[in-house]
Amino acid sequence: MEDRKISVVILSVDGSDVSLFAIKKYSEELMESNHHVVAVLVGERTDVAFSAIGPLDKSLVKALIEAEEQKISEKISRVKTCMDECKIKGEIVRAFGEPGPAILDKAKELKASFIVTGSRGLGKLRKTLLGSVSSYLLHHAHIPIVVCKMPS
Repeated sequence: MEDRKISVVILSVDGSDVSLFAIKKYSEELMESNHHVVAVLVGERTDVAFSAIGPLDKSLVKALIEAEEQKISEKISRVKTCMDECKIKGEIVRAFGEPGPAILDKAKELKASFIVTGSRGLGKLRKTLLGSVSSYLLHHAHIPIVVCKMPS
């Protein structure tokens, strides 16, 4: 049996049912023993950003940051549980900023072979208005992207 080079695989995750579906599909259809899996969760502090428009109250900002950190911790826990159930060995890392560019930056930094992401299947109008991480990845990635569309 020959030794195979380790390939880094990025799982684009946000703790949603769609991203957990993508993790499961990866484990069922793509996972190989030479894969080093890195689940990338992009933490956005949206509540803090939008609340900082008026005068800053330190206790309010602290409470908002703690609430956001709690949400992110819950997402990480969901992802870890799913990875454990799927017997995926790997790590979960946080990135910051806009999800699409942050995931691609992490993929480039880690020299990933490919990225797995979920898709909610937004219609064209909603995708245009709301944006889509999977669409961004497909149009800007330097490596292959596997998009797992969750059934309706």
